This record gives sequence, C-alpha cells and structure tokens, in this order.
Amino acid sequence: MRILLLLFGLLLSFQFLFAPTQVSSSDEIIWLVGSTPGDVEIKSKLEIQPNVNVDFIKWDLKLEQSNIFVLKISYGENKPNTLGFMNGGQSRVIKGTYSIKKNGKNEIYHFNTCKMIISMLKLNESLFHLLNSKNELKVGNGGWSFTLNNKNALKSTSLPFTNLNKNQENRVLQEIYDGRTPCQELANEYNWKVSIDCFKLKWKLTLNRDSVSYKPTTFSIRKVIDNVPTDISGFWTIKKGINDNPNVTSILLNFENPKQTISLLVGDNNILYFLHKDNSMLVGNENFSFTLNRRF
Repeated sequence: MRILLLLFGLLLSFQFLFAPTQVSSSDEIIWLVGSTPGDVEIKSKLEIQPNVNVDFIKWDLKLEQSNIFVLKISYGENKPNTLGFMNGGQSRVIKGTYSIKKNGKNEIYHFNTCKMIISMLKLNESLFHLLNSKNELKVGNGGWSFTLNNKNALKSTSLPFTNLNKNQENRVLQEIYDGRTPCQELANEYNWKVSIDCFKLKWKLTLNRDSVSYKPTTFSIRKVIDNVPTDISGFWTIKKGINDNPNVTSILLNFENPKQTISLLVGDNNILYFLHKDNSMLVGNENFSFTLNRRF
C-alpha cells in the first residue's frame, strides 16, 4: 500500500513539474485606449473616406501574445461640451497582425492588415505613440494627441531609452505647445482646486528664449480649469538625464506664484509629456493623454 501511495505521489509531482504554465487573460493582452485627431494621414491609414468629417477618433486596441490585434475605432465630429460624437459617430472593427522591431533600444510596433500599416513607438509599458510615414512622433493639436494609454496600467517609473528623433538645438525665440489632458490626476498632484466634474484641462504653453544665446528664459502657461482661464508665468530650464537614464531630456517649469515646478519629458522637438513629481510618466485615459503638441 505504501508503495502504491509513493508511486501516486511521484506521478502527481511529475504532472505538476511538466504541466504547461497557465497565463491569465490579463497577461495575454495589452489593452490600449485613447483619442487622437482625425487628420488626413490617419484617416487614409484607417480607410475612412476623405469626405467624412472627423474631429477625433477613439481607439480601443487589444494586442494578444499570438501577434493578433483587434482595433475598435469610433469617429466623427465632436459634440460640443461632451466626450462624444455628433449623432453618435461611426464605428468599425479592424483585425490583423502586429510585429515588433528594434530602433536602437526603442521598440516600434507595426500593425498590418491587407490594406493597412500603422506604426507606434512603445514609450514604456503604459504608453505608446503613433508614428508618421517618416517614423517620427505624430503631432496632434490643441484638442487631442497621438498617444495611446494602457487601460490596465500600473504606475511605472520607466522612461523611454532615448528620444526617437535626435533633438536638434532649437534656434527659435519662442515655442508654443498646446493640448488637453485629464483633470483630476494633475489637480491631485499639485493641490489645484477643481470640481468633482472636471474631466479635462486645456493648456497653452509658451517657452521664450534669449535673443542672443537662445538659452531658456521665461515661460507662460494658460490653463483652463472648469472653463475658468488662469495665466501663470515663471522661468524654465532644460535638464539632461532623469534618475538613472542619461539619454532623456526634460523641461522644468518653475512657477513664480505659487511656488511649484512641473516637469515635462521631451519626446522630440514637437512633443512634450507630463511627468509625476517622481519623474514617472503620467498615463491618460480613453479621452485624453498627458501630451502637449507643438503649434506651427
């Protein structure tokens, strides 16, 4: 009897040791969400008819480990003072495969169907940014950016290995960035008073440089909270390296009143990302990302 029990125990041990590892469904899927502009290039790639008016596109993108993706998009004209579309907008589902390629230490994801190719840069585990046909970060507008956010994101301190495009020294006297971000996260971080209904912040950032040396001097921000505009000014500086990553660049906005500092990660010469106080990247939602876009 003891021998039988011993053999049975050994059999169970072998089954446990050599059984395939079960992976939960949450581990199998990267779930990206966000809202982007509906410019000519992205409409063409998503096969949206040119005559359809598209202010923005809502993305719901799931990446499975089997290199299959399922993309659900909704698009149309923005319904004023809401997060939705006029007349409900239009919707489509796109399925295909994706591949991952290295660009230096950065990873670029390519999404393919028989008619579509879309590329994104993986900024970190929680943030991806769409690329244009030149493999540059796509520039959004004052309403939406081209950043997608991991719906299941955990707070991560990891930053991109390096800027995708080598930053050329800016020889301009003034740069302007604008965009809209989620509201409550930044309000909590900086103790700003907002209503419980506040779901977005509007931003216009102006960076000024010295007319001779082109070094950073002053900045001004117009932020709109609960439809109330506030103008803030101060001095800005450029910082090379963050934590243990020497290859990234950030901009520090030093407010005069109140005494606060906001840090922005430089994506390239046209894109800025908001950082937490601990220098981790803020992750947005299905409506807005924490990204500012250069105005031209």
